[in-house]
This record gives sequence, structure tokens and C-alpha cells, in this order.
Amino acid sequence: MNAREWSLRIAELARREQAALADLLLAVGEFDGQEVYRQLGFSSLFDFLHREVGLSRGSAYYRQVGARMVRRFPEVEGPVRDGRLCITVLSELAKVMTEENRAELLPRFFGLSRQEAKQLVATLRPMELVPRRTVVTEVPLLAPLEAPVIVQPVGRSRTHPDRGMPATMGARTLVEPMTATAVRMHITVSPEVVALLKKAKAGESHVQPNATDDQVLKAALELFIEKQEKRKASVPAKVKREVRARDGGKCQWKLDSGGVCGSEVRLEIDHVHPRGKGGPSTLENCRVLCRPQPGGGAESLRERGDGPIHHWCTSGKGGRRALRPGSSTQDLSRGTAAPIRSSSCHRA
Repeated sequence: MNAREWSLRIAELARREQAALADLLLAVGEFDGQEVYRQLGFSSLFDFLHREVGLSRGSAYYRQVGARMVRRFPEVEGPVRDGRLCITVLSELAKVMTEENRAELLPRFFGLSRQEAKQLVATLRPMELVPRRTVVTEVPLLAPLEAPVIVQPVGRSRTHPDRGMPATMGARTLVEPMTATAVRMHITVSPEVVALLKKAKAGESHVQPNATDDQVLKAALELFIEKQEKRKASVPAKVKREVRARDGGKCQWKLDSGGVCGSEVRLEIDHVHPRGKGGPSTLENCRVLCRPQPGGGAESLRERGDGPIHHWCTSGKGGRRALRPGSSTQDLSRGTAAPIRSSSCHRA
């Protein structure tokens, strides 16, 4: 299959998955409303979904919440069926949706990620008491870092699945929204980072005697970002700011299916009319583009028969370079060369 055929097949499978999820929630909702699980010897719907159906604890919890939402608010089924609402966002919506706000609130959750939904919930229903202290805990290394992490729900029993929320663990930084203006960040760092933070606070004491960790980290990150902005100064800083503001900080690569890429990571400033051919570094001639993740190989840079591929140029030594249309970059993993369309790139 070519790229377009793959795209159509995946889109069709995604639609089937969304429709199947909506059908499942409808069935589970009716099953729950009649408490049929009690006839089978289970004390709760959660227990039935986990032990009888074989769902993980997390999956059972989300489908229990989703089924009850669909039964209580029938208008939720349509967005689940067409993909505007995913199962995890539905669990966040359940925390704030009521009979009074249902019509106004529901569309605000369409298309959100779980983290974005949690932030919206924190805005609508902020915590009354937000923790302000920094907690430093020494964590002994009991197993290799690559060992799998076992996730267990916190505060939940099989007989009372509604008590508490499932907890997630992982290597990534966890951000928990508290209010519209405050979030709690859980991050694992080395002792050296703790020592550097303490030293930075001490050094800042003559300017801000009672500076918090938040203020010190914010000032340090602002200096770091300012240093990044000074790199690759071929595009004036003012133009970069204007281009990012105009493009909303998202990749503007046009897709065959319409719209743009929209990625918000690994962004760079690109000249629409190549700088090597006299293209100016102006707002009108610049745009934001992203480049693919490492490991994509030359295949991500190659012009294929079914249309141009979204790509960026990277030199063999890890740096970036301007490439003329028709030139090539070396695929270090395969020893082959691939044609390049982009003419210049600069870190955004």
C-alpha cells in the first residue's frame, strides 16, 4: 500500500475503534443501571469489569466512569463516537459536569489531551488549599531504570472502586494542575541539582531575601531561554518572535489532507524563499517548521512518489546546515543519500 492507502485504512480503523468504544459504554451503562453484575456475584461494576471482563484496573475505572457519564448525559455519546472525546478526558469531565452547566461545558473539552483537561478542571474547580512547600525525598535505586514500573490504584478497594483515584507512575515529569495559576510538578533529579538550587537561592538572597524555589527556577530558565535565543542569529530575534507569535508556536507544514502539521516540539525558523537564493529574513518570508525525531533516517527526508515528505536538514556532525534544493544529506545508518527540499533552517 502507498501512503494514501495506509492513511485511509488507519482512519477507518480509528473510526471503528471510536464507534466500538461508544457502543461499549452504552452497553456497560445499561448493565450498570440494572445492576446485573450483582446477579453474577460481583459487588460492584468495577469488580465485574476487572475480574470477569479482564480489564486492567485503570481501564475498568475509566470505562465505569465513561459508562455512567453516557447514561447520565446522553449527549456525551456523539463526541465519544466521532473521537472528539477520549476515555481519559471523559473521566476529567465527570468531575465538573452538572445538569446546570452541561450545554456550556461539554464543548470546552472537545479535542483536549488528558493533561489539558486536568488544567481546565483545575480552572473550573480549583483546590481550596494549594501545597506550597518543596519536598525532597531520597529514593534508593532498587532496580535498573529500564525495569517496568508497576502501576497500582491508590485509595481503592475492589468492593468500593469509587473511593480514590488511580495513580500513575513513570520516568517522566508529572504535572498536576491545582488552580488556574498554580501547578505541582513531580520530578526526579540528582543530588547535584538540589545542591545547585540551594546555591542559586543563596546567591539570590541579596536581591530577593525570601526567594522561593519557583522564583529561582523561573529566573534560571528565563536566562537559559535568553541564551538559546542568541544562537543562530541569522534571523533577527524580533523577526523570530513575530513569526512564532503569528504561527502560534506550531509547525506550519501543509498536509496533503488539508491543514498544517501543528507540532509544538523541535521547532525551527524556515525561509519560504531560500535565503541562499536571496530570500530575506522577514516576517513574510519566514515560517515555523518542525523537524523529525532522531532515528528517522533518510527515509523521512526522501521525496516519494505520493508527495513530498515533511523533513528537515541535519549535518553529519550533529549541527544544522543550509542545503540547496536537489542536494543530499548522508544517511549514516544505511550509507545512502536522500534528496533535500529545504534550503535553510534555524533554531526557533
